[in-house]
Amino acid sequence: MSAPDAAVPTPQPATRPTKRKGRTAGWVILSLFLLLVALLVCGALLARDALAARSSLTEAIEKVPAVEEALRSGDGGAAEAALAEVQPLTADARASTDGPLWWLAGRAPFFGADVRAFSTAAWALDEITQEVLPPLAAAAATVSEGGVQVHDGTVDLAPLTAAAPQIESAAGTMTAIVDRVDALDVADLHDELAGPVVDLQDKVDTLDGLVTTAHRTTTLLPAMLGAEGPRTYVVMALNSAELRAPGGIPGAFAAIGTDDGTITLTGQASTSAVGPFPGGIRPLTPAEENLFGPNLATYVQDTVLTPDFPTAARLSADMWTASQGQEVDGVLTLDPVALSYLLEATGPVDVAGTTIDAGNAVSTLLSDAYEELDPGEETDAFFAAVASSVLSVALSGSTDPASLLSALQRASSEHRMLVWSAHEDEQELLTDTVVSGDIDSSERAADTVGVFFNDATAGKMDYYLDSSVQHVSSECTASGRSDTFRVDLTSDAPADAATDLPWYVTGGGISGTPPGNIRTDLFLYPPRGGRIVNTTADGTLTGSKVVENHGRAVAMLQRELSPGQSTSVTFTVTSGGTGGTSTSSSTGQIDVWSTPTIRQGGLATIEVPVCG
Repeated sequence: MSAPDAAVPTPQPATRPTKRKGRTAGWVILSLFLLLVALLVCGALLARDALAARSSLTEAIEKVPAVEEALRSGDGGAAEAALAEVQPLTADARASTDGPLWWLAGRAPFFGADVRAFSTAAWALDEITQEVLPPLAAAAATVSEGGVQVHDGTVDLAPLTAAAPQIESAAGTMTAIVDRVDALDVADLHDELAGPVVDLQDKVDTLDGLVTTAHRTTTLLPAMLGAEGPRTYVVMALNSAELRAPGGIPGAFAAIGTDDGTITLTGQASTSAVGPFPGGIRPLTPAEENLFGPNLATYVQDTVLTPDFPTAARLSADMWTASQGQEVDGVLTLDPVALSYLLEATGPVDVAGTTIDAGNAVSTLLSDAYEELDPGEETDAFFAAVASSVLSVALSGSTDPASLLSALQRASSEHRMLVWSAHEDEQELLTDTVVSGDIDSSERAADTVGVFFNDATAGKMDYYLDSSVQHVSSECTASGRSDTFRVDLTSDAPADAATDLPWYVTGGGISGTPPGNIRTDLFLYPPRGGRIVNTTADGTLTGSKVVENHGRAVAMLQRELSPGQSTSVTFTVTSGGTGGTSTSSSTGQIDVWSTPTIRQGGLATIEVPVCG
């Protein structure tokens, strides 16, 4: 009998717990060490790149003002030379702040927002110097080298037409830059970077305005001067002796034709030749009729009761077409002060044996004419002749273009020259410009405060009206900012105005105003969404008629002055938005639009605190 099999032990797997734990720990330490080294290397590389970018940006920023100055002075050659020095620096800064390391660092906690902001700043400045400023410099060079010339009333449009595509491309690039830079939230940044980013945002917004202006100019000017076919425009010569919101009652009309850059004066007409239109040339909104009455759409003299020039211009254009049988492509205004600016450029003109120059234009048109000529058709004809003569000389090509442009810019900056186009695409480009007079729909005018005067005397007494509109104070409240303004009116009429001045000047009492007195309707426009509160007249709280019009609670009140008398109206406008205290020392800006008068322009920009 055989012996039983011996038990065979089962083999056990070999284990070395202590050694494996040691190896694992070693790998972890090694990995952490390598990660630390990588972070240090990446940090060193980022620091190196950041220092290089900062050095390039600092040097570039020191050179950029030379480019700006050359562009503003119209020296295209100098702008291109200065730009050539800046471009390599911004390119180096952009390259130094781009790549995977900067992408990762921009998403890191604590300092990621700063990294993204720094990288965005380098990108934005390089885009500006490489894609935006070169077309502007080239356009400036074209102008400074005499590329845009005027000969015998014809403007050479070829340089503007050639520059338009490049300027349009630059404008598109600038829009992308503004969107990206303005998206940077300075609240997420450390103090050392927040200030420079705010400065960058301000400068980018300023440059955007310059590029937008260049785009509008190269787009609008050729089209409006007939590059795509003949155009017809009506110029309304406004009479400041009888005020209307945009500057005065229409005293005469001139028709101007443009065709491929050639500008000609094709005709003129008095206001008596345009209308009236019983029942209205077109329907008014309830707010328009409530504020300005049905005459706004009945008489061409009253189309400018509204301060919104696109509304007034459409009504005037319709009336011109209905009475003259001529379709118009746009409407422009000039007041006597604007004509005096043009006379500085053109030199004197002779009309009906009278020499009109920059020094006597206002007094001759608004005072002397009523003493020496029969009222009505004769004075209207003289007014039309003066306006036509000045325009003819200005358009003849004999006037220095730079002087003429300076005069037009000065008139525009004071809202003494306004422009409306009947072409929707062109009007859209005009809407936010200083010449649009668009207070009802323009985004630029959303925060605008308006103070407008309409004569209620039915005479020409506003030649003797001295006015001023002043910002008194700003305050941050729980519901937003409030701003207080003061309107001062003084009658400089002679004491014996009732008997010494012609009835046509005093109005003869036909409106219920005693001869010699000046009666004025004030229209107070708060920002959209705001209101007029605490209105006082000569220190006493006073009520006013309030009408909601295009998002504004417009207040209206009337003042009457005897010779030598003054009145002061104060009011406060509330602005919607974030309330609270002023944000550190930051300030914003708002525009104050008013009726341009003989003594005061119609546009001022004031600084106000940013509340919240």
